[in-house]
Amino acid sequence: MVPRPAAPPPLTLVQSLVNTRELLEDRDDLSTPAGLVAWAEAEGLPYPARPTEADLTRVRRLREALRQLLSGGAGVPGAVSVLNGELARTGTRPLLQAEPPGAEFAGDCATSLDAAITRVLAAVVTARLDGSLSRLKTCGAEDCQWAFYDRSPNAVSRWCETSVCGARHKMRAYRARQAAGAAAR
Repeated sequence: MVPRPAAPPPLTLVQSLVNTRELLEDRDDLSTPAGLVAWAEAEGLPYPARPTEADLTRVRRLREALRQLLSGGAGVPGAVSVLNGELARTGTRPLLQAEPPGAEFAGDCATSLDAAITRVLAAVVTARLDGSLSRLKTCGAEDCQWAFYDRSPNAVSRWCETSVCGARHKMRAYRARQAAGAAAR
């Protein structure tokens, strides 16, 4: 299996956070304080010296809100509410730049975790504004939901890996049709 290339910056940060939980293997990298520290270090983000259970819960809630947003399903309004709550909590806001023309994001950053979350939120807002967020998706397989960047010309990919999740879906559909045909006879 050849994995898809990572999303372009700044979406790599969002993709990385969403993929800290792998449903197929029942693995959650953010289940312990050490896991949060390892993820933040790998992404070059600030992190609390001693993450608390509340810190873990907050980051996992953000992660699952992002997963819902990327899936485009019925949970999007709730996900947007969580993200807006974090934008307010961290004081994340755009700051215009004169040279080069553009904008960056700043936050009140009362804690190192606020600073890390501000970076994630800045990536989401930037990508939402430039349209690239619509290409960061979760796999259509309910038991996978891995985040991947859709580089197809029309942005219509459904599976993180067609040869794995797509093939499993097609096999299940085939078996269901065979069973329905057998029952009809």
